[in-house]
Parts: sequence; C-alpha cells; structure tokens
Amino acid sequence: MVDSAGVPTTGLLRGVRYIKDNRLLPAGMRKACAEEAIAVRGGAVDDADFDDGGDRVIYRVPVGDAPGPFRVEAQMLFQSIGFRWARNLKPYEAPETRRFVSYYEATSGSSAVTVASALATH
Repeated sequence: MVDSAGVPTTGLLRGVRYIKDNRLLPAGMRKACAEEAIAVRGGAVDDADFDDGGDRVIYRVPVGDAPGPFRVEAQMLFQSIGFRWARNLKPYEAPETRRFVSYYEATSGSSAVTVASALATH
C-alpha cells in the first residue's frame, strides 16, 4: 500500500491504494478468477508472470571485467509478520502493542521459513 503521497506504508489508516500485491498465489489459483474479497490488487494485476503459484523476479548484477566463475545463491523466506509491520507498532505506548512487539522481537530471528532456494554457477 501507499499513502496519499505515494510513499509505501504499512499503516492501514494511511493506505490509500495498492501499488503491487506481493502475495504468492496458491498453486492452481488463477488471479483472474479470484473473488473480490481475495482478488489480486495493484501492479500485480497486469504482471503477466504473477499467477498460478509463483512470480518471476529477475536480478541483474553488473560484474564488469571481474573474472568468473560466479556463484549465486538465492533463498525465498516466508515470515508471517514482516519486520516493517512489527516495527511500525513500536512507537505506540499501549500494553497490547508493547506485548506484540516483544513477542515479535523474541521470535523474529528464528521464525522465517525457507520456502524455495536455488544455486547457480556461471
């Protein structure tokens, strides 16, 4: 989501529109067929390879004249509550938010799960 100035936000009361839906769709789910309550939003609607259980992301790393071979490792991690969402709650002085942030801080280092990984050497 972004706020009225177009700046990404995790504050639900400041969010005015989606810029891209970054959820991975379940295998077999076609974004065009999703009902309104769970429909894909923002730039992901027009992203041709964001569908049916995946999305393609391309990273380009300039290596200049560096000699190869190069080894690239990638991991996709899932964490149910993202860092930015939890940290945005920290300034609020309420027992509930303090308790939630303390739970997050106590578990965040070990709560991410690797859902995919790849290795390439070129």
